Amino acid sequence: MIDRVVDRALNRTVRPGARPVPADVAAFHDGLTVVDLVVGTPLFRRSFVSRLSHGHVDLPRARLGGLDVIGFTIATRFNDLRGTLSAPHFLALGIQRAELADDLAIAEAFLDRIDGWVAASGTRLAWWKPGPTPSTREPLRCFAGIQGGQVVAPDLGRIERLARRGVRMLGLAHVMDTPLAGSSTGIRAGGLTGLGREVIAEAERVGILVDLAHASVPAIEDALHVARRPIVISHTGFTARAHSRSRWRRYSPATRNLPDGIVRDAGAQGALVGITLATGLVGGPSVADVARSIIHAVGLVGAGRVAVGSDFDGALRMPFDVRGLPALTGALLEAGLEHDAVAEIMGGNALRALEAAAAGAVDAADAEP
Repeated sequence: MIDRVVDRALNRTVRPGARPVPADVAAFHDGLTVVDLVVGTPLFRRSFVSRLSHGHVDLPRARLGGLDVIGFTIATRFNDLRGTLSAPHFLALGIQRAELADDLAIAEAFLDRIDGWVAASGTRLAWWKPGPTPSTREPLRCFAGIQGGQVVAPDLGRIERLARRGVRMLGLAHVMDTPLAGSSTGIRAGGLTGLGREVIAEAERVGILVDLAHASVPAIEDALHVARRPIVISHTGFTARAHSRSRWRRYSPATRNLPDGIVRDAGAQGALVGITLATGLVGGPSVADVARSIIHAVGLVGAGRVAVGSDFDGALRMPFDVRGLPALTGALLEAGLEHDAVAEIMGGNALRALEAAAAGAVDAADAEP
């Protein structure tokens, strides 16, 4: 009951449902490989395979929105007084009480849940694996991302263990500081730690993308000096477009969004920058506001470095649910982007980043004596 109340209260939408788009835009979107780097559905409900009347994403709606690859995100802590997500909420979701004491156990319980969704879907949902892009939209491919490096601290062996479970992105920080890095909404908001440096090297070795979304600017600067392969900022907005502050919370557009300078620096080193769709972070409630944030990112790092990291089902208000993705494609075309650029932003860039990280792990294995 608790999880349902929280889900409905937090995962709101300005205007649910599909948006009308011209026939040529619909046909173009249907031919794209569409990737969303960050979707928080496992953190709010037990169901994904069946159609629901609330929230932002489920399998039937993902199909209607033309989504091809979905990154399920997993978090184990929040910036409340105890530094953990609400125990009653997690228990309501089916997490066992004994698992609440171990961040890895919580993460693996959510990975088990995704495994269950794959099994229950028949052939409609499958784990993403490197290789040729499927010629059809069946099945929807999924991978997992971890938000918060406390899941792997202090045992670096956990990183390879998670990679074998389908984890392809590892966020060093989340909404609070971690033993790896400061968070932009953390108490100290410091830089990268020594353990964080070790984690970056190990993640690169096993083929996991290092994710600097939620990290503080000092931590991002440090990581850019340490990383030997391109990193990802999986879901962000820009303070140039939304910078309001909250009197009551550390989390606000001013602290959560990134300044242009650090984004340019990241892009210059090959980073992939995923743009959130959250209304508060893009500076408005419309599809056009999202498109303007994406255009802003293109101006900073180029169309070849921009992706979509919606943060659907992430406790944030969205302009639309997953069925509105064709309208986003249309808004980007209407804003003047070329078709090739839109294709890259809507999925091509993200897919290449995932493939490159996996290929790096293969190359490293081949190089071992």
